[in-house]
Amino acid sequence: MSQVPPVKKWTTFVTGVLECLLFGGLIFGWASLVIVLKGEKFFSCPPSVNGQENGFSNSSIGTAATPVIFSNETQFTTVSPTSGSNASDVDSCSAPVSVCTYQDEQLSLVFTIASACLSFMALPNGILYDKFGTRKTRIVASFTYAIAMLMTAFTTVASSEVLFASMCIMAVSGGYLLITNMQIGNLFGDKRSTVITLVNGAFDSSSFVFLVVLKIYEGGVSFKAIFLFYAVAASLLLLRSLFLLPSKQFPWPVPPDYNYGICRGKNTSRRPPGADVELNHNHEAGELQQEALMSNGNAQQNEEEDEEEISTPELYYPTFMKGLKSGMFYTHIFWFSVIQLRNYFFMGTFNPWMTKLAEDNGCVVKSYTEAFALTQLFGVFCAPMNGLIMDTYRKYATKKMMQDKQAGVEPAYTKASLDLRSCVVAFSLTTFLGVLFSVCVVIPVLPIQYLSFILQVVLRSFLYGGNATFFAVGYPPRHFGKMFGADMFIGGVVSCFQYPLFILTQDVFQKNPMPLPSTTLWEDVRVQLWCWRSHSHAAVPHVLFGFHFSKHHPIGADSTDRHPPCVPVLPL
Repeated sequence: MSQVPPVKKWTTFVTGVLECLLFGGLIFGWASLVIVLKGEKFFSCPPSVNGQENGFSNSSIGTAATPVIFSNETQFTTVSPTSGSNASDVDSCSAPVSVCTYQDEQLSLVFTIASACLSFMALPNGILYDKFGTRKTRIVASFTYAIAMLMTAFTTVASSEVLFASMCIMAVSGGYLLITNMQIGNLFGDKRSTVITLVNGAFDSSSFVFLVVLKIYEGGVSFKAIFLFYAVAASLLLLRSLFLLPSKQFPWPVPPDYNYGICRGKNTSRRPPGADVELNHNHEAGELQQEALMSNGNAQQNEEEDEEEISTPELYYPTFMKGLKSGMFYTHIFWFSVIQLRNYFFMGTFNPWMTKLAEDNGCVVKSYTEAFALTQLFGVFCAPMNGLIMDTYRKYATKKMMQDKQAGVEPAYTKASLDLRSCVVAFSLTTFLGVLFSVCVVIPVLPIQYLSFILQVVLRSFLYGGNATFFAVGYPPRHFGKMFGADMFIGGVVSCFQYPLFILTQDVFQKNPMPLPSTTLWEDVRVQLWCWRSHSHAAVPHVLFGFHFSKHHPIGADSTDRHPPCVPVLPL
């Protein structure tokens, strides 16, 4: 068992969740921030441009962006230009509203570019993380985060374009905080998946921060003071990087005498640089020998020790390129990209869809928009459910495997596949939620959309939490950053298809997005069938093609060949 002090371990966990919640995904709270930015008159229109027609279709660029849907709340909100105070008053639904199309376009474009950078920079972030470790890269991220807040605080109406740079830097820095905090799950053994999904849920729910910023701004606190405060608060990121996180990465499994941070205690304080990585490798070699002995019947281990064996999927892919070229990666990317695109498309067409169902009733649209925004805050509570399902399944399967061994029966599966099999269960449930979500969306009845909102939050939490867990358990820790970054990068590229899909709804389907959700419903059903088929063949998650260890080449049989060949489970 790990000798990390319990107080230190739990402090690392709690502060990691709070860090993702308060600093990580702030860019997703753009819906609230955009009202503040309009109150500060960033990208304000010349008098001759004001008063042009408003609405969702004013800007094809802005409306294609995911959370721009929330910025349409400004159709019901006007910012009082009174000096010395910030105010936001909600007009009656029938009152005419003056909207600056240019301002909406530019603010929407700021988010579009910032959110794209968050996805596209995930791969470079992952490469830097794997190469330089946690501490060095987080120190850089802490400074860039503070710089982003300072840039925003000192932005003026005349220099509104600075928001493009500051929001991009903030988004990318927040994404790096997520990558480094997901490794905390390694400290919690059989609760690993639950911790990883909880961290992802906190990242998703961090959109509430800018809602708080909006309320503070309405209370009279200046825009500059708010972001200066956040710039100072970024120093907490630096302190946590030094005291509560390792220099490199958390190993998996955690060695018996492992500790981390610049205050490690007597048993680890004199380790030379790089000893963490060396210790991890030595521990890995020892676990391989134990696995070989167990497979030959020469070692007896109890159930708790079994739980701490090394996560053997690391043996599948000895190099990063092998992981990228594997069928498991390709099919996972397909699954992840389809469901993410389905989620993004719903958010991108939310306003016109609600407007159509509400028959252009502004009050009803605003009410449903606020309800949808409120449900987004509960992602942090939904995400751990997925991890709990995976951990529970793995614990049950391990117990069943041990019972089979004691009875002299060869288990139907190996310990090497337990982590991935637990992902199969989670991904099947996620895809099933996607089908239910699509069914609810295509029903043109307003009250049913409340159920759609709930399903969307649960689906999003399960999708991103399960996706991160898959790369944590299915690939070597030394390649986690790169594999996860490549996944987010490709998923981000595919998500750009929401723009042509939006054009279809506007120009071909006369602003009726219903035909496309119907199409994605059938695609979700197909993905679900793939998921079940893979599960029935004991393959890796949601794929038609997977890998497992050849029974003719047991683990540890040859010390010179630590990466046994992989064989396809299903024929192509």
